[in-house]
Amino acid sequence: MSACSRKPSILHVVSGLLRFGSGLWTAVLVLLLTVASLAAQGVPTIQQSQFRSQWVGEQVDQIPLGGTITPLNSLGAVVGALQTPDEVQREVEASMAGVEQKSPFVFKPSLGVGWQISNQGLTNASTAGNNANRYRTGSSPFIAPSGAFLYDRLHGPWAISAGYSVGYKYYSNKNFVANGTGAQRNPFSQTALFKTILEMSRYIWSTLITASQGNGFDLSTGSNNQQFNGNANTEFKYLLSDQAAVAAKGGYSIQNTSGATNTPNNNVSSYYAQITPIYEVSTKTHLSTILAVGSTYQSLGQSSTAQGGVVNSTTKSTIQYVQAMGKVKYDVTGKLAVEGSFGGRQLWLNNSTNISYNGTSASANRNQNLGFKPAWTAGFNYTPTAKTSVAFSTGEQGSDIVPELNFLLSWSPREKTTVSVGVSQAESYSNIAASQYLITRGIVGSVNQQLFSNISVVLSGGYTKQFYQNINGGQTPTTGAAAQIPGSYYLATASVVWKIRDWVNLNNSVYYNSGQTIQSGGNNSALSQAWYAVSLNFSL
Repeated sequence: MSACSRKPSILHVVSGLLRFGSGLWTAVLVLLLTVASLAAQGVPTIQQSQFRSQWVGEQVDQIPLGGTITPLNSLGAVVGALQTPDEVQREVEASMAGVEQKSPFVFKPSLGVGWQISNQGLTNASTAGNNANRYRTGSSPFIAPSGAFLYDRLHGPWAISAGYSVGYKYYSNKNFVANGTGAQRNPFSQTALFKTILEMSRYIWSTLITASQGNGFDLSTGSNNQQFNGNANTEFKYLLSDQAAVAAKGGYSIQNTSGATNTPNNNVSSYYAQITPIYEVSTKTHLSTILAVGSTYQSLGQSSTAQGGVVNSTTKSTIQYVQAMGKVKYDVTGKLAVEGSFGGRQLWLNNSTNISYNGTSASANRNQNLGFKPAWTAGFNYTPTAKTSVAFSTGEQGSDIVPELNFLLSWSPREKTTVSVGVSQAESYSNIAASQYLITRGIVGSVNQQLFSNISVVLSGGYTKQFYQNINGGQTPTTGAAAQIPGSYYLATASVVWKIRDWVNLNNSVYYNSGQTIQSGGNNSALSQAWYAVSLNFSL
């Protein structure tokens, strides 16, 4: 019986852990909880944390999920699979210590009431000869209701978890534009999760489905937009003998970005499937072979006015791969596990474009064999004490054009102090530039200090550098659409939380972001974003 599947109630555990912060809506707490919860799934980027910073309520798609499911980001699996025996045992003991077995259903409503002031809170209409809006400081009261519905139950060999959360933040000042205008001004978000584990004497079958939808300011496009993300993963492992097993995994993801004038409707989807024979040489040494196929696909639509005519174009790009790798995992001690794999992959690229301009249409299609490339991964997980853990993974496989990298350090030197640092390099299809990847490199850190029994201070910040790169490895100059995003930026937050009662807290927060870029007409101008907010948050 595996440790992960026999945890008595993962959503009840998370419900208790997040009860204190369920009413908080600020970027600082989102950043902190995201770093903590995604330790098994890779290091979050500043873009991900920033985009969700105005969402309210719990985000059930980002609860700690352990290493039983391989995320679609293949490198995240390296971190998740590298749990040390000591780490697994501590997680099981902690989860069983503070959980009361109650109803499998949990409903958690919350409400935030507050006031926010922003240096981009108001804007004047553009004047003749100047297409750029002029921003000035403005403020607005707000109300933020949210709710989470959770289900978690062990039923015979089955462990089932499900959750749905929804939140809405309404600014009463109709002229307040810190989050954008129209539908973007009042952030709405929803997240969902469904997870099952079936454990029998000779096989284990796990399935995980997550989804999220919401709007916010997107640092990768320099605009407010709406995003939808969906992921479905499944894993099956069958024990052939005491020393041999075979595992099969598969997954699919889809992402849509839209809703802004400078952000075309962008659809990105991916799938992978792999089969892995496993052989246990000893209790410490594990050998396996990974055979996999996969694909990533993008459809980027655009519309704009040029020289009195309308240009409509849809650009499609598909990268397909097959790969084979040999893998070795070694449990050095109960506190240290290392892993490495090496092999090769074959890649193909297909690009197609359809353009219609003033009634004239044109199309282009290109198939390209990208050749045979190396595939490799390396990683380790070190948990020297119950208060310290270090996880690292890197590698290049599948459709990667640069090595992915994840590093996460978690340290709790005292009961009232928590420190975390994450470093990452990641790639994704650009939201605004066709057939280009956006490469991001960043570092995120946070400190959570409880000053008194009911007052906590949270500090966090990060730095990111980003640039475009095409599939062949050439770096794209930041001209045209690429100029809409900054090459690098900083983010910093500070929050003081006073827990008045178990069901109410007062939060004061300050936020700064140097990566805000203003687009209006044909002009782009940089303006750092800063805001202060105070809110009274109620939760059950």
